Amino acid sequence: MWSFIKRLLAGPTPPEDPLRETVSFDDAGFIRSGELARAMGLREFWPWDEIHEFGFRYTQAMFPDPWSGDYMEGLWLVRVPSDGGGLMAMEFDQTVLDIDRLPSALLRNLPGLDMDALRAGLSAASRGPRNFGEEGEWIAWRREAA
Repeated sequence: MWSFIKRLLAGPTPPEDPLRETVSFDDAGFIRSGELARAMGLREFWPWDEIHEFGFRYTQAMFPDPWSGDYMEGLWLVRVPSDGGGLMAMEFDQTVLDIDRLPSALLRNLPGLDMDALRAGLSAASRGPRNFGEEGEWIAWRREAA
């Protein structure tokens, strides 16, 4: 009975955000999937041998907040090969991963991951969205050149 009343007061379930993405790491590699990527036919999976860098970036947001203006945002980054050659950075919000609970597949497949570098980047981001002076990129793992 209470669940019915709760559903009645809460109203209908909002539609799923078509721009929402899911990021995961498993033993096969890195997966970034979403409705938009599927609709555009974009690649959504990279095996571990195609991951070149993993780290954290603290940078000015691409689009200012309409009420408070420019701000900084923390992003995890994974560099992978680009279809046009070279490397591209796949970025996702800092809330997606918890440094104290990184996926075990990520830890197993990126030997020598520099946790201190990640903590330094997260520390800069923790000082707030107006901390423009600490903008930077902290690479915690880089594939050795063959």
